[in-house]
Amino acid sequence: MKSLKSFLQDEHGAELAEYAVGTAIVVAIAILVYQVLGDAINNRMNAVVDELDAAPAATPDPPTAP
Repeated sequence: MKSLKSFLQDEHGAELAEYAVGTAIVVAIAILVYQVLGDAINNRMNAVVDELDAAPAATPDPPTAP
């Protein structure tokens, strides 16, 4: 009978289950945010890359003689 009480009062497995549920919720939110914002972020990043590719290369000024 004591072993049954100690088994029912043991919360080590409950803590692990809580972490698993919490992690699953965070992953689900991350997937949802990526699905909602993924195309917008991808389009903006492509626009930035296109602007960087179109910008002229900067040339350093030649050193001046003293």
